[in-house]
Parts: sequence; C-alpha cells; structure tokens
Amino acid sequence: MDGLWKRGCFQRWQRKDLLPNDRVFGSRFHYNIERDGATGQITNCKVQLVVQGNRMKEGKDYVDAFAPVPHATSGRIVISLAAAMDLELHSCYLAQAFIQADKLDEGVNGLIFIRPPQGATEEADVVYEVCRPQYGIPSSARALHLTLSRWFKEQ
Repeated sequence: MDGLWKRGCFQRWQRKDLLPNDRVFGSRFHYNIERDGATGQITNCKVQLVVQGNRMKEGKDYVDAFAPVPHATSGRIVISLAAAMDLELHSCYLAQAFIQADKLDEGVNGLIFIRPPQGATEEADVVYEVCRPQYGIPSSARALHLTLSRWFKEQ
C-alpha cells in the first residue's frame, strides 16, 4: 500500500464528507505465491490491490470500458515481417501497468471510492478516493490505452 500512496493512487476521505449519491466499492488484496516445484519452498510472493469493480454499473459508475486489444495473429504478422525485412524488434514490460496511466476521470462526479482492504490500519469511517486506474475497475484498461496512445503520438 505504501507504494500506491507514494504514486498518488489514493486520497483519504471521511465517509461523512461524501455526497449522498457517491457509491463506495470494496477492495481486497490478491496474493500470488510462487513455490519451488521440487521443495515446495516459497520463492516469490506478490501482493496486488484489486478493486471489486464487478458491482460497478456502466453509465453510472464508469463511462466507457473499451480498450483495443491486438489479436494474436497481428503479433505473428509483425514478427514475420520483421524477420523477412531483417529488422530488430524490441519489447518492454510495464510494471504495475495501470497505475502508470493518467488520472482516472470516471464515476459519479468523476470520483470512485473504495473501502480500505481488510488488514489496512484505518479508522472505521475512512474511504479512499481512487485517483489512478486500479485492477478491477472496468475503465482502467481504457485509461492505460489513452495514455500510451498519447505518448506514442508525441514521439
């Protein structure tokens, strides 16, 4: 959670400061534990905050969730063209991809609120405003796509 706070992904609000039509969604931690096949020892443990966006309604809690996804055939065509033309291909891995995107402007009044995940040390009446896209919010992929499109056009 500290890394998300440092990146400006959330702001704290008191529940009493919310408007009557603001909805508050749940959140939870998703644990990805990797084990060594031979010994069963834990080799890597990752934790990811996930917003429970399955309760969000299109048009009410988010505007648009469309984000283009390339077909596998498109990738194979690009690779075969690069091989035929003797070109180099480069790839990159975006760590924590969604929070690299620009500010999220969705929801009623442009705000999405979540309850702190279980285990977070917060007072009972505290909620978080989501400022950057998070896993579980339907429009997060679109926000990342728009950010990357804008960056590629500037280059």
